[in-house]
Amino acid sequence: MAALLIFLGVGGLCTSVGLAVNGHSAALSQALFLISFVPFVAGQVYHHFKRQGDWFYRRFRTYENFRAEAIEEARQVRHEKGNAAVVRHLRVLYPHLPSTMMTRLIKEL
Repeated sequence: MAALLIFLGVGGLCTSVGLAVNGHSAALSQALFLISFVPFVAGQVYHHFKRQGDWFYRRFRTYENFRAEAIEEARQVRHEKGNAAVVRHLRVLYPHLPSTMMTRLIKEL
């Protein structure tokens, strides 16, 4: 899915450049150029979040397994330094952790 979106974006960019070079309407090529960024960026964002979810599933399988591993240390850090420190600490320990899982854990503290 991500590759398809990225290829659509790149194809649109190439088409807009081709239209501009061949002397077609500048407004058309500029509009196509700008619109082409939407699928390209969407593909990149989709790939990023998919990769995070895959990492989480491979590492923990379920939220309960993650919670069992991280909750005590997160409570200790929160007690000593506060919620912002918990976020930093979890980012250091688990750099690919999806923000939804981090938020869910912090709410349970």
